[in-house]
Amino acid sequence: MGVIRDIDKLNPEMAKRVRAFLEFCKKEKIGVCVIETLRTAGTQAAYYAQGRRPLAEVNALRQKAGLYQLTEKENLKKVTDATHSVHQDGGAIDLCPEIPGKADWPWWNAPMEKWEEIGLRGEEFGLDWCAGGYGKLWAKGWDNPHFEMPDPDDGGAA
Repeated sequence: MGVIRDIDKLNPEMAKRVRAFLEFCKKEKIGVCVIETLRTAGTQAAYYAQGRRPLAEVNALRQKAGLYQLTEKENLKKVTDATHSVHQDGGAIDLCPEIPGKADWPWWNAPMEKWEEIGLRGEEFGLDWCAGGYGKLWAKGWDNPHFEMPDPDDGGAA
């Protein structure tokens, strides 16, 4: 199956907020790429194994999930601490700044100001940006692309 980027795969309220945010970005000429929406259990298992299991095992999981094969160097880095992700429930999306002038090309090394622009604007549309100290849920600082529905029990407006 591979990486799923279809907004229709998100839960309805999340999809509504994401669509409004992306429409705003388009109008304001803020380049944003959709990286991932819904995530299968197989993809999550492959992500969790990365950095924890031998390369052959990780790549076998990735192949089964329809993901590209990693190199030994790529397998040194953990990419998630979760065995179950909110992505699996349709309640999360990963977004990335777009390389200027290149539609739908992720700008992974964009300056922090670009990530903050997307993150803070996303929060204006009722999305919780879980990075850079701004996210209300985790404030992990390393997961710049990640947005979720705010938890109503934490004062969010879900």
